[in-house]
Amino acid sequence: MIVSVLRDVSPVAMLLGCCIAVFAMASCSDQPDHGGSAAPPANSNQALLNALDGNTEALVLGNADGPQIIITPGLSARVLGAAIDGANDENLMWVDESVLDGSMFDKEPRFWNAGGLRTWTAPEDLFFVNAEKDADSWFVPSELDPRPYELISKSATEASFKADIDLPANIGKTYHITLKRDITLLTAPPADAGKLSSAIEYMGVAKTHSLTNRGDLVIGEDLPYVCLWSLLQINPAGTTMVPVKDGVDPKSAYREYFNPLGDRLSIANNIISIKIDGKYRLKIGVRPDAAGEGIAFLRDNKDGTGILFVKEFPVDPDGVYVDKPWGKPSDYGDAVELYNDDGNMGGFTEIECHGPAQRLAKGESQTHSLELHMFRGPLEELKTIGASLLGADLTKAVYY
Repeated sequence: MIVSVLRDVSPVAMLLGCCIAVFAMASCSDQPDHGGSAAPPANSNQALLNALDGNTEALVLGNADGPQIIITPGLSARVLGAAIDGANDENLMWVDESVLDGSMFDKEPRFWNAGGLRTWTAPEDLFFVNAEKDADSWFVPSELDPRPYELISKSATEASFKADIDLPANIGKTYHITLKRDITLLTAPPADAGKLSSAIEYMGVAKTHSLTNRGDLVIGEDLPYVCLWSLLQINPAGTTMVPVKDGVDPKSAYREYFNPLGDRLSIANNIISIKIDGKYRLKIGVRPDAAGEGIAFLRDNKDGTGILFVKEFPVDPDGVYVDKPWGKPSDYGDAVELYNDDGNMGGFTEIECHGPAQRLAKGESQTHSLELHMFRGPLEELKTIGASLLGADLTKAVYY
């Protein structure tokens, strides 16, 4: 990006520019390219970098000509940008318009809904609604998001962040916790994806997040259990698919949270398919004993090509999971969730997963890891890749 600024200048200016470049390379944040003759594509990593410039720190892993992710430490260390083919390529994350036009940064506390890949804590009805579990009281605690994170370490492809958080619950207690996020840019597809044709492009993100109890009260004993919650916001339209374990009836594997899904949900070959368009509010959760090896979303570009997102993570069928519909009795929590917005919050979709909760005395931690794989290319090849990764034949799933 610095190179484009230094073209066609005098030797003295070039020398000065090189000094500036060395300084920029030594900093922990890549700078936007303001010197190009043409504006970057609107939905690109470079456009995002330009929008963030002067508003909040943007940390870039990767390079301007290949797979690249953008992390915003000041916005909960979320992965806000992900492009397969460099800074001017499409950002595969959903980003709220208020980030791109700068209005998010005009007031404090900042709006939580920036987009991208983030970490929350569950259950939602302990931290995000009032004690009466009234749905109209829903809010996002600013202590959690967009909580600034501290950068612990960084390399060309990896970065670690942490934040000490005092998170109030609606039971009159406060959780004193530390959240940590280790984020790695992946540039080589997983072996389980099989042999890929030259028409397929790839990038990925590996994330391990942890929750440490800093308080004197024992979580899971003196305080209710909490668990780590990973949420990915991406652009519709397409189909989300949740494979269900063999021997489990898919019709009993999930539950609806909000509006009824009706013909937006189909089941075939032990795969739950959901129509995603960002125009109808819906959410389902899948039991831990029924969940398969992950969740997938196939975005259809309507030209025979698309983007496949595959989120892989471990599920403990006997683990303690705590997220459930608000204010409704339940003897279990969901391990896998998906959400389709109706446009009121921006028209995105979310693919979500939880880690099992653990009893945590002071100083003890729980962790959960996941990998997000993103492939671009012909739709039929993408379905085959998804089948290889998730151990379920996505070529026989229902698509919308």
